[in-house]
Amino acid sequence: MTMINSNPSHRSLVVTMTFIAIFVPMLFHTPATPPEVRYIEVPSAIVADRLDQEPPITIGKEVKGQGGPVDSLIFGIEGEKEEEEPDEPKPKIVLKYNKLNYSNAIFPVHPAEISSDFGWREAPCDECSTDHHGVDFVPGHGADVVSILDGLVVEAGINGGFGTWVMIKHLVPSIEELGEFEEWHTIYAHLQDGSIPYDVGVGAVVEKGQLIGLVGSTGVSTGSHLHFEIVIDGEPQDPIPLMAEYTRIKQYEDGSEEFIKYQ
Repeated sequence: MTMINSNPSHRSLVVTMTFIAIFVPMLFHTPATPPEVRYIEVPSAIVADRLDQEPPITIGKEVKGQGGPVDSLIFGIEGEKEEEEPDEPKPKIVLKYNKLNYSNAIFPVHPAEISSDFGWREAPCDECSTDHHGVDFVPGHGADVVSILDGLVVEAGINGGFGTWVMIKHLVPSIEELGEFEEWHTIYAHLQDGSIPYDVGVGAVVEKGQLIGLVGSTGVSTGSHLHFEIVIDGEPQDPIPLMAEYTRIKQYEDGSEEFIKYQ
């Protein structure tokens, strides 16, 4: 059996040599040079997530890589675009002959601009009606007013709230009963005082398009306009569908249609 030398000086020497053998080489060791990374402007991309490859890596600024997890983190995942909804087909705007104008009537004024429609409304004045039995046209003060059809003058003169007015009777062939006629009365109210021609007195026969007065503001009126009514067999009717030559509609690809207005 070998005996360990217990001499203190010997043990000190062993410790010193061990220290030199382990730590001195570390003081003079030169670390390996890491791969050089240079930032340059390049026209094409170099993969930015392969940092352990040789030769030194160049990364172009403002240029995307060619895929990989780093690109995904920096630039996001490409190809995930929201699907664009197809544009809805635009309808065609078309004009069709208005079949409701079976009498071939015309408008009493031109232009036929409307300020108040047929039916219920907010009364424009204290003495004005809320249940409007006609249509108010505003072609301008002094504009010509004409008969919408051939007819017989049954009233002409001054009539209270209507002011200066004309009422004409028309016989219109019925579209429901062959050989029968509908009795129409048309009312032209708020005409200028004295504008009714001498040949448009009671009992006169007038033709379609004949002048019967001028637009005014007589009677109960808030401004120059023509109050016009069509009364068929004693019942007031909306005049516009009965006089308009065309209907303006939207026509869709599936064949459906949407009404816009009469004109």
